Amino acid sequence: MNFNESPEFQKDVKALGKKVRTLQLDIERVRARIEPLYIPVKDVDIQTYRSLFFSGSVATILHKTDTHEIIKMRLDTDTRTMQSKLRLVFVAVVSSETVTFIELYAKNDKNREDQRRLQQYLG
Repeated sequence: MNFNESPEFQKDVKALGKKVRTLQLDIERVRARIEPLYIPVKDVDIQTYRSLFFSGSVATILHKTDTHEIIKMRLDTDTRTMQSKLRLVFVAVVSSETVTFIELYAKNDKNREDQRRLQQYLG
């Protein structure tokens, strides 16, 4: 699976990286959690994994078409002051097995994802 980062996402990471020292490691761990949503992994049923992944407050699908999904998920971090406060928004292009991270924000700084930024990836 290919992972890309939008220029805006890279700015978000740089800004939050000052507060969250473990951010790069946290993003690497989330890549391992995203991959089984789209690529078969040994001994993991995709449908079961997806239903568990999207149940509860871990992640939600903001927009879905036949070719892509825009997903917002909680990004777990080892930094105590930011636990359960980071949100990651990404686009998964299902047909080409590509995920593009488009936004990362702290819930205490901003309540919702940037709708103007999401519009660039819709349609």
